[in-house]
Amino acid sequence: MGRNLFKSLLLFATGLLAVSCLIENDMSYPSTEAVILSMQVEGQKDINIDTEAHTVEIVLEESADRTRLKLLSMQLNEGAEVDGQMPDFLDLSKPLELTLRVYKDIKWTIKSVQPIERYIVVENQVGEATFDPESKTAVLYVSEYQPLKSVNFLDMKLEPIGSRVVSTTGFVHKDHQSVQETLSCEFPMTLECVMLRTFRVEYNGQNIDWTVRVQKTEVALQIVSVNAWARQAEVKAAYDGQGTPVIEYRKVSEQVWRTVSDAVVAQVGISAVLKGLEPDTDYVVRVFNDGDMSAEYEFRTEAEAQLYNMGFDEWWINGKVWYPFAEGAEPSVWDSANPGAATFIGSSTTPENTFVVEGKAARMESKYAVIAFAAGNIYTGAFGKIAGVGAELDWGVPFASRPKSLKGYYSYSPKPIDRVNKEKLAADGMDADALLGTMDRCQIQVILTDWDEPFHVNTNAGQFVDIEKDEHIIAHALLETDVPTDGYEPFELELVYRDKTKTPKYVVISACASYLGDYFTGGVGSLMYVDEFEFVY
Repeated sequence: MGRNLFKSLLLFATGLLAVSCLIENDMSYPSTEAVILSMQVEGQKDINIDTEAHTVEIVLEESADRTRLKLLSMQLNEGAEVDGQMPDFLDLSKPLELTLRVYKDIKWTIKSVQPIERYIVVENQVGEATFDPESKTAVLYVSEYQPLKSVNFLDMKLEPIGSRVVSTTGFVHKDHQSVQETLSCEFPMTLECVMLRTFRVEYNGQNIDWTVRVQKTEVALQIVSVNAWARQAEVKAAYDGQGTPVIEYRKVSEQVWRTVSDAVVAQVGISAVLKGLEPDTDYVVRVFNDGDMSAEYEFRTEAEAQLYNMGFDEWWINGKVWYPFAEGAEPSVWDSANPGAATFIGSSTTPENTFVVEGKAARMESKYAVIAFAAGNIYTGAFGKIAGVGAELDWGVPFASRPKSLKGYYSYSPKPIDRVNKEKLAADGMDADALLGTMDRCQIQVILTDWDEPFHVNTNAGQFVDIEKDEHIIAHALLETDVPTDGYEPFELELVYRDKTKTPKYVVISACASYLGDYFTGGVGSLMYVDEFEFVY
């Protein structure tokens, strides 16, 4: 459903814009270059299609068999075809070359990557183990006070999901001599690791041997990392496992140190949460242990940032197009599909001056015109351009804080769904007849990401944000409802963080009046208002 909301904001681009382009270019020739628009194989986690380099990179789940991947779907641009017969199963253990053609041949390369999570966890471990998948070797470090004759292995994963560490072979000292010994593996287990040790892994009917070296290393008294939010900071420190360590902190502008009373000490690690901090403020933290002092670690808490025009009070009209920002505003932050469709249907997202919580509000109405249904919407980002029979847009604006939630007000008056696109709905397994007459729904969505740049949406290339699978999404929140409101209702969407260690680079906030707008489906006249958005920290 997350992807549906993003795509719904492209209604005009993929619907009414398509109409405009077809009217303007009805005598033009089809594209002469064959393009892969989308592709899906069994076990696919993500995909990157580069239309300029003519490459497709498929990211696979750990459990996928790269040598035999079932081809679920592949969509080419109009008029394009594959030279020869596409097989039902693909071998992507090595790059696969395809020849596509419209009027000329184009070579495309399809390749796969398969990230595998590997780990070895032992007591008194220092840092993470390092792995060389080619040579099947691993090295891990333990505190200098950890005897190598008795290393306690807590857990281990060396091959893809479904693999199992079944046995280990190594030399042990018995009766003043070294004897090779093989043991069945069941973690936790204590092993002698003075010399190299081999671990056998069973996976897909094969035995795979890994060689593991355990080495001692000196553990410096240090602050390892600080994960600073607006009002608190998560601190990790290291020591040699001896003594009673204490974590202290203060503002850079102050002289008095404060001691953390509830720090957690485990083996050679220390963790603590510094609470009650002030936002956008410089602090310093250190660890003290029986007379020894670590270097000081400076950090800055995040700002309790808000975005421009979250109250939707500033608007500008240029011809028939309403924009949700003041003329000349830099950065503009907000946009809608108005720039691509106002010529045909008028602006479906407009300022509201009387029915408001305070100042002005954003009014979004789902409409039907010509041959297309369009849902009113607003989002953080920028409308790009008409591209062929679709559009290009940039999603997200710079943002580097981590709020707890988004609050605000909305009003919704839904209508029964009376416009459906059977072909588009069927493509995603939905029954158009079953949807007809059911109540429309509105959506409000928030996404924090660490994209390196705004996400470039290209409707022609089938390039959309995948809410469920995009690994760059740090946090997400969604409101979706078909319940009519009696005036404005307050809401607060709590962000669910998938990774609390990452810092955002971009934020997307979006709202729309019809949740199936991306399928040109919804209730004509469904009406939504939003006002006074604010991040809560």
